[in-house]
Amino acid sequence: MLSRRDRVRLRNFGRHFRGRRRACRCEIGDCISLADLETGKEALITCNNDLKTIERGLYHGKRVIAQRNEPGEPNIVVAVGDARYVLDRRVAWQIRVKVV
Repeated sequence: MLSRRDRVRLRNFGRHFRGRRRACRCEIGDCISLADLETGKEALITCNNDLKTIERGLYHGKRVIAQRNEPGEPNIVVAVGDARYVLDRRVAWQIRVKVV
């Protein structure tokens, strides 16, 4: 029987052989995070893995407009269709967009 320490070593063996998981399937430089989108700019969502924001309508292929995105504030305001949402900056970093 293996000790706990040896089981952990075997479980983690080989994980470094796989490449680093990318958050988005886009080419490098094609898309930016929603938190980096400038105020007044329009963009298409290319990658979003947050279920709560997907349920609000921020899904792949949807057009969003950054209404207020100031670097000192913890939240950003985005428009999706007729709705306006206030998103935490930590959530906005996970959403990837392509500027239109």
